[in-house]
Amino acid sequence: MRQQLINELIEETTVEDIAEIYKPVVDIIGIKKFIEIGNYAKGDELYFPKQENIIAPARNRRIKKEYNGYNEKVLAIKYDLTVKQVSNILKDVPHPAQRNIYDYLD
Repeated sequence: MRQQLINELIEETTVEDIAEIYKPVVDIIGIKKFIEIGNYAKGDELYFPKQENIIAPARNRRIKKEYNGYNEKVLAIKYDLTVKQVSNILKDVPHPAQRNIYDYLD
C-alpha cells in the first residue's frame, strides 16, 4: 500500500476502531503514536518495564549525590528502600572520610 494511502487511513482511524484492550494505551499516547508502536512491533508483543525499574538509575544517581557518608538510613527512608539496598547502590562511592584531597579539586 502506498504511504499516502496509509497516512490517509491513519487520519481516518478513530478510537472506536481500536480493540477494547488497547484503548487505555491509546488514551495515554494517542492513536498516531499507538500506530507507530504497532508498526515498530510488527505484531510482536512488547514488554514495558514497571515505572520503578525505569526511574531506578535516576534515583540511584540522586542517592549517590545526596550521600554524605552518614545518611544511609535517611536516604533509605526518603527513597522507600532498605538500608542494605542503599548500601548496595553506594558500594562504589567512597566514604567522604576516605576521599583524597584531589577529589575536591576541579
